[in-house]
Amino acid sequence: MRKPNYAKLDAQFARMRDYLAGVAPPGKLPGRQHVDPLAIRALLSFTNLVDVERKDGNIRFRFRLIGTLQSTAAGREISGRYLEDAVLPEYFERIRGNMMTVLETREAVYDRFGMPHPDRDFIDTERVYFPLARDGENVDMLLILNGYPDEEKTTTPAAEYEKQGGRAGKPRALRYPA
Repeated sequence: MRKPNYAKLDAQFARMRDYLAGVAPPGKLPGRQHVDPLAIRALLSFTNLVDVERKDGNIRFRFRLIGTLQSTAAGREISGRYLEDAVLPEYFERIRGNMMTVLETREAVYDRFGMPHPDRDFIDTERVYFPLARDGENVDMLLILNGYPDEEKTTTPAAEYEKQGGRAGKPRALRYPA
């Protein structure tokens, strides 16, 4: 669990960061209502949306939307499932910790580990958890962008994207592992 070092990550992560910053109201976090799926369509297959549910002092995370390539890579559909029912038990605390850090800090969190699904943990994945807040303050949803660092890249390297001032053209999707 750490802050993303966008210069070392695939440019898709910096593009999502820049997109979210660009649609956020001044001085506020962006909310789901600010995100236009057409503006990030090349990234949708790698994107998960997670609802933050608060009840009786407890916090639970429910997967609202799972990108199509994410479902394919996981070998199952987890939309509508709570975190504890969606991932392997050995990954639960780590992933929940990442999500809680985003809620507490209101900042993006980076992590890299095997895919947390049955018979899929051999797939190396990295992800950045981005906060979304309907009211601009209280995180009520997470946007998780996933990538596959060991696979051939089909995008501009992040350092080059940063040198170009974040203007490397239209985002193209990260390649799904074969």
